[in-house]
Amino acid sequence: MRLGIRAVDAALLVWAVAWLVAAGVVYSSLKQLEDGGRAVVAAGEGLDETSAGLRRAAQGLHETSEALTIVGDLPFVDVDPGAAVERTAADVDRFAVRVRATGQDAREAGASAEQSAGTLAVVLGLAVALGPTLPAFFLYLLLRPLVAQRMRRA
Repeated sequence: MRLGIRAVDAALLVWAVAWLVAAGVVYSSLKQLEDGGRAVVAAGEGLDETSAGLRRAAQGLHETSEALTIVGDLPFVDVDPGAAVERTAADVDRFAVRVRATGQDAREAGASAEQSAGTLAVVLGLAVALGPTLPAFFLYLLLRPLVAQRMRRA
């Protein structure tokens, strides 16, 4: 009869371990989302660097435009080549501003996702681990003497 109660104990232990493994899988899966948030933050930082490079390029184009304006003043040049370069510089400036704003949005969204995923990983991991196991253990601890007694009688 002692083997009977030990078998019930072992079954409960296997059941609890299965839920703990499931909790570990949930936790690690959600932690990967946290890594994704970090990647988005890094992408936002990369966009900031791109924006800075575009601003430098635009500044170079503005300077080139000023230099070409002098060429446009020459009597044998009928078109101001600096005007087209200035328009391009202005376009690059506007693009740099949009890239910088997108980078800022990406950093904020990534940081929020990283924080949310970390919190969710802990909460859901604990819920999956403890939700089904704690009530079962407490109920089993209360009922184990009765189960053992009935198994001895049988």
